[in-house]
Amino acid sequence: MSVDSSLEQFTGGPAIRSARRPDRRWLTLVPLLAVLTLLFVVPLFSLLVDSFRGGQGFTLENYGEQVTSPVFWRAIRRTLVIAALSTAICVALGYCMAYALTRMPKRLRGVLMVVVLVPYFTSILIRSYAWIAILAPSGLVARALELVGVGTPPDLVFNQTGMLIGTVQILLPLALLPIYSVMSGIDRAAVRAAQSLGASPAVAHWHVYRPATSSAVLAAAALVFISTLGFYVTPALLGGPGDTLIAQSILVQFSNLVDPAGAAAQAALLLLIVLALFAVLFRYLAPSLSVGAADTVRPGRRRGGADPAGRGEALRDARARTLDTGLDILGRLRLPALVGGWVVGAALLVTPLIVVAIWSFSDATYLTFPPGEYSTRWFADYFADETWIGSTFLSLGIASASAAIGVVIGGFGAFGLVRGPRRLRGPVAILVAMPMIVPPMIYSLGFFLLVAPHGLVGTSVGLILPYLVLGLPFSVSITAAALRNLDVRLENAARSLGAGPFSVLRHVLLPALRPALVSGFVFAFLAAFDDVVVATFMSGPTAVTLPLRMFQDIKLEVSPRTAVVAVVLLAAGAAAVLLRFVTAWLVRAVRVALSRQGAS
Repeated sequence: MSVDSSLEQFTGGPAIRSARRPDRRWLTLVPLLAVLTLLFVVPLFSLLVDSFRGGQGFTLENYGEQVTSPVFWRAIRRTLVIAALSTAICVALGYCMAYALTRMPKRLRGVLMVVVLVPYFTSILIRSYAWIAILAPSGLVARALELVGVGTPPDLVFNQTGMLIGTVQILLPLALLPIYSVMSGIDRAAVRAAQSLGASPAVAHWHVYRPATSSAVLAAAALVFISTLGFYVTPALLGGPGDTLIAQSILVQFSNLVDPAGAAAQAALLLLIVLALFAVLFRYLAPSLSVGAADTVRPGRRRGGADPAGRGEALRDARARTLDTGLDILGRLRLPALVGGWVVGAALLVTPLIVVAIWSFSDATYLTFPPGEYSTRWFADYFADETWIGSTFLSLGIASASAAIGVVIGGFGAFGLVRGPRRLRGPVAILVAMPMIVPPMIYSLGFFLLVAPHGLVGTSVGLILPYLVLGLPFSVSITAAALRNLDVRLENAARSLGAGPFSVLRHVLLPALRPALVSGFVFAFLAAFDDVVVATFMSGPTAVTLPLRMFQDIKLEVSPRTAVVAVVLLAAGAAAVLLRFVTAWLVRAVRVALSRQGAS
């Protein structure tokens, strides 16, 4: 064997895939596409069919009733306003916090990232629930205002203000993380060069640094805005009776008014809005959703250019001077703005967790914060209640099963997506991302209308199947990202030495992808374990999941029992993370001891 021929085999490509051995790696996409088609596309198509269904067959009356209903348009308008305000606040806070993070020492940066990530991985239901204790008339904010002499605190909960505060707290990490990921990779040499030429820090930031982050800001804004359109849990807990958003309106139309066709029409209209926004914002969303269109985004491109006729040059110079003067003035406030952004953001992210932890030890049977007396009676109540323990194990089992299946199917799908034919990558990646884009209320309604006649409601299978779909985007995107960073020559080298596909999978791919597969499992598990919307449709009286039981408990009585569940879950998560680090430390210690023993 010549040197050249052996090199070809190790570098992959045509030398390995001869004409007699066609590339069949696309076959690994088949299970993924089958699951998404049967369990995601078909339910949405069924929803569209049901939206046109009337007593006499096909009809447009369902849509006519919705588009002529002022209640529907008020819900749409309210949803868009809340989404716009949440997006603006999250992006502004996220930008300040992300920029401050990049300017901090590494150790402090790591600590502050924990402040961001721990709330991000905490249940949305628990975080929303904590705001009731913080914003209630007898809550933390009211007590603090009393201390400074404000006798009558403003109404901050069960209205749009509470809804907005809760939504911002939930979605702030979703804005911060994409912006930080881009900022952390920017070389500041250009900014320093601009400052060395006489530009003030604010002017250099605006003209040099800001354009490089514009794509990340737009991606974060798009993610937050689209996510808010389908929000249900936080508005349902913190909003008032007259503050219904469109996701709540769909559920009210379905359950309270017993009008499945009307609910399907509302869901179809919301789906149309979401898909239109996704199409418009795709080029910015693509990098965040790992759908392989990063090259379509061109950050930092300056608008305009030289005016060939020279017209308006004086006006542009005047505007530039005015802008730079304003930036110089605002630049003096950059330090207070960055510090203030972190203080507000950290308070928003961490305060709910602290409140929940304290509240779980309350001895009271009603909402009061801080508690008058402390005890562990609610812990005893939780562990002695068979219905709560049963729901806990049910949620653990369903979330584990759906995540495990999702990791297997998603792992093979990711391999086909990265190593398979290039022409399939774009459409498949968009299809994989869709369960993250389409609001859960739309998907859950479509899935329920499809499977309810077949007796799947109230069964474990009926819950696992939709959770499998919701977890697939995480398992596929995380595994695909790891595969893109894995040198394909390792696989080709194994094949050139005679290894079959299963040997390559076992000895090359699985060891290299183990961290990504574990991460995919964790994200898919949390997506299922934290869900309320799918459980609302699919649980039934015989299979009530833990989040749904907590949600019902909060709606009926605001007691510390749910705080106890939150603390138990947080403690279990912390124990799992600690066990992971201890195990890794022990493995390293044993390896070092064995290597020293062998050396001696």
